[in-house]
Amino acid sequence: MGLFSSGSDNLKVGDKVRVKYRDQEGYIIDKNGDLYMVSINNGQYVDSYSASDLEKTW
Repeated sequence: MGLFSSGSDNLKVGDKVRVKYRDQEGYIIDKNGDLYMVSINNGQYVDSYSASDLEKTW
């Protein structure tokens, strides 16, 4: 397994993730249904993404 996890179904609040198409990293701060709220740049930017848009980083 490399730096990024290919299984997005194991994401949870507090995980550090990378938004695939934006190449930005942040932390999952909440989950609402199938969407994960991700805080990027220490909360300066928050948006919701589906699990398929995210990769877990270490």
